[in-house]
This record gives sequence, structure tokens and C-alpha cells, in this order.
Amino acid sequence: MKQVYFCFFLFILLSLLNSCDKEEIKATIPAYLEIDKIDVFNDRPELGSSSSNIEDAWVFINDRLIGTFELPTRIPILTTGEVNLKVRGGILNNGASNTRVIYDFYEFYDTNFVFVEEEIYKPNIKVEYKSETIANDDWGVEDFETGVNFINNPQSDAALRRITDANKVYEGDASGSGALGVGDNFFEAYTRDIINVPRNGLPVYLEFDYKSTHDFQVSVYVNNRMQQVPFVTVRARSEWNKIYLDFSNVFPILFDAANYNIAFGYVKPIGEEGELLLDNVKLLHF
Repeated sequence: MKQVYFCFFLFILLSLLNSCDKEEIKATIPAYLEIDKIDVFNDRPELGSSSSNIEDAWVFINDRLIGTFELPTRIPILTTGEVNLKVRGGILNNGASNTRVIYDFYEFYDTNFVFVEEEIYKPNIKVEYKSETIANDDWGVEDFETGVNFINNPQSDAALRRITDANKVYEGDASGSGALGVGDNFFEAYTRDIINVPRNGLPVYLEFDYKSTHDFQVSVYVNNRMQQVPFVTVRARSEWNKIYLDFSNVFPILFDAANYNIAFGYVKPIGEEGELLLDNVKLLHF
């Protein structure tokens, strides 16, 4: 009897499968969106370089987030036909791989697209800074092209200098270098006074490109450098890298300070040479 029931159940199951709408099955065949990289286009000189380090694509189809994808990526798109495609650039917040976020200052890539099943689409995706993005009025952008807009700590064993060695410069004609000889052990330079910066939790980011022989610290001085507040340690890198540091919650915590200075510094053992290279340093907010 059990055999009869099993055969009857199997017959019903096969009948249901055979009666499935073929068009419904066909509709699950995806198109593919392939994104190798997301570049930044910037035609506003006051915001400096277009250098970027976009790690992820946040992809929206018809205003619905379908996922966050580490670049490069190939994404199956199940919604075929004409759709609205939006992509936002994602970064590693403070350089940490476990804090992947949309970068607030980059606009959407926004276009209408026709996806066809099984076809692969490779759009050239570029994003711009949002129109309301500004570089801080008190300090702004430092690309070392015309000089050095930093102050050297009087205790530092070396100054932050403008260098033009093509083997060291990141882009353009110059970069900044904080180099220590074998008999030195401490380097630090900081921005000029920063006063007019959001202190209410709105996005505030420090972007910069760097290369360093040793780990270095980014910190904040407050009240005419009466107090130094550590912020983050950035790991040494033998190749140039771009980092985005999130200061959005730093200035609200230090709300009552009369002014701020953002400092770059490192300590190394005597007997070693050291060098911190910087370029395209900019403090951005709305």
C-alpha cells in the first residue's frame, strides 16, 4: 500500500513540474552587469585631484538596492527590459575592510538601461562630487604643487617638504615628504587652524594619498594645540594608496574647541630610515 501512495505522490509531483509556465522559467534567465572600476570625474579646481579608491559598487535597479559588490564584479540582473540603473561608489571607511560604506560626497551614476537576457553590459562608470561638496575654507586642499600648506611641529626631527623626484611623486609635479634619517626618530606636521567645520554630525572626511615606510598616526590638536587627541593609526604601505578618514563624529565630540589642527606623524627606531609621502590631502564637508 505504501508503494501505491508513493507512486501516486510521484505522479502528482511530476505533473505539477511539467505544467509549470515555460515563460515563467525563462524569466529567471539574467542579464549581466560587469563593473571593473568606478572612476571619479572632477572639473572643480577647488576640490583638487580626481584621485580615488572606490572599492565597492552599490547597485540600484529601479531605486531598489540589489546589493553591494566588491570591484571588479559581474552581477546577474534578473530585471530585464528597460530599467533605471543607479550606482554609488563605496569606500573602506577609515581604511577598514569591515566598514564598507557609500561615500557621501560622490553622486549617483544614473542612467536608463535596457537589459537583455544572457547579455553582458560593461558601462564606463564615472561619478562626480556632489554639487554641495566643499573643501574646508580654513585649510582646504593640499596637493604640494605650489608649496607646503602645513606647519611643522617644533619638536619634529624633520620638516614636511615639497619634493619633485619623479620616482616618488604620486601625480602632478610634486608631493609632500616627511623623511627621517637614521639618527632621527620623530616626525610630525599639522594643518593650519581649522575653525569653520561642521560640529553637528554631518559628513566630514579627510581624503589623502600616501605611501609610508612606517605606520603613522593621524590625530587632532585642539585649542591652539593645548591638547592632542589620537584618531587613527594608518599602516605602512610600500605602494601609493588612497584613504578616506571619517571625522564626522570627531568634531561633535570636541564641539567646544576654539580651533583644530589635523596632524600627521610617526615614530621610528634609531638606525632606520623613514619616509611618509603625502598627496591630495583635502578636508571635505557640506
